[in-house]
Amino acid sequence: MAKTVANPHAALIADLLKVCEALEERYGRRKSQKFTDFIEALLYQILELGAQEKSARDALKRLRDEYVDWNDMRVASVREIEDILGGKYYLVREKAEDIKHLLADLYTAFRRMEINDLLTAEGIETLRALPETTNIRKDMVERALLLVLEVRLFPCDEDQFKLLKFLGGVPKPLTTVQGIKKVEEALDVEQILRLSRGLREHVHVYSKDEDEPQIIAFGWSKPDPLGMDKPVKAAKKK
Repeated sequence: MAKTVANPHAALIADLLKVCEALEERYGRRKSQKFTDFIEALLYQILELGAQEKSARDALKRLRDEYVDWNDMRVASVREIEDILGGKYYLVREKAEDIKHLLADLYTAFRRMEINDLLTAEGIETLRALPETTNIRKDMVERALLLVLEVRLFPCDEDQFKLLKFLGGVPKPLTTVQGIKKVEEALDVEQILRLSRGLREHVHVYSKDEDEPQIIAFGWSKPDPLGMDKPVKAAKKK
């Protein structure tokens, strides 16, 4: 009878999923969503950050229904986009400005707004280079590729990685590059998407007031899911 080979990443997976589930206890777990359009996957990330899932999905539908194509949306004013999102939408002015800037950056980079032909093995590298020539965030580009093509990338910037390390998801000695590689090796695509969203949401919440990572219960009325709000017991003297 063949021996069962132990997963070399088992301990890391357990730590990462513990952090992921703790973040979801605060920010909720969202339905899996598959995109076929790269720009739509980028734009949705702007809409969903800090917003309710249904609100973000409905807002995306309103935008797609209103405009003929991405170029039509690109030439719209911030005020027009804001009106379509609705005055009660979370950070509506900021969201409208971010959408306008995103579409402008994409047009500057490619001089066209139909870029799904770049969703190929060669084109992926062109898309991954967007943060080098535009203001589009690296983690947003990587998450979009994950959503559209399921490319095994862990979308994570320096602040998000510091948070992951602070929460105990990865060993503290690891650099950002080393840690991201470990996560990509350990988790599947769905798990990576869940973890990256939770980290992004929490950084968004605490970064308004704090520069350093904060426990999940920061600014929340409920107990910390990881128990990090409890005082650390001093070691007993021998």
